[in-house]
Amino acid sequence: MPKVAGDFFKGICPDNYLHQFSEKDAFRQLVDCYRMRVEDDYTFAGDTRGLYNDDDPLADFQEFLDLAETRSGILPSWWSDGKRRECEEKAMDTEEWSDLHAAVEKHDIIEHYGDNTMPMKLRLLAEKIYGKKIEGT
Repeated sequence: MPKVAGDFFKGICPDNYLHQFSEKDAFRQLVDCYRMRVEDDYTFAGDTRGLYNDDDPLADFQEFLDLAETRSGILPSWWSDGKRRECEEKAMDTEEWSDLHAAVEKHDIIEHYGDNTMPMKLRLLAEKIYGKKIEGT
């Protein structure tokens, strides 16, 4: 039987996945990756944190970015302390669709991006950043 799964998933979300996007789009995908993971952790593992625990979601998002910064090759070469601050500001902007104050579900992601594979891409990116799959799956 051919070994397809590993190569297939790596092709969907390679380590340098975010490198192909503009800064604005990379910020959005990081925010939506985080929001999707928080939703999945709640749905599949009953884990409440950030928005789901009535906490300020920025602190939890900052921990997510801390992890992303430790993962070799995940963040684009233009990423810096200043770009991180910009990403955090965008994430807290309630005028943006990719807003930490708003929960997001799989169907929201599909509808917003117009891509049925986007939830999988964001989930795989989250696995790379967190270094683990969703608990309970």
